[in-house]
Amino acid sequence: RMFPTCRVSFNGLRPEGFYAVLMDIVPVDEKRYRYAYHRSCWLVAGKADPPAPARLYV
Repeated sequence: RMFPTCRVSFNGLRPEGFYAVLMDIVPVDEKRYRYAYHRSCWLVAGKADPPAPARLYV
């Protein structure tokens, strides 16, 4: 898996209310990584792609 599992829980919400939950994943550096199965680790594989335009859809 590229990202670990994310589990959240909410308490005290109104049953008649409408809610939106957003999660943003941002890069930690300017590198691209690949997973080496034979070594069981992530390796630097070059320069990162340029960032995509910011979009939010509801």
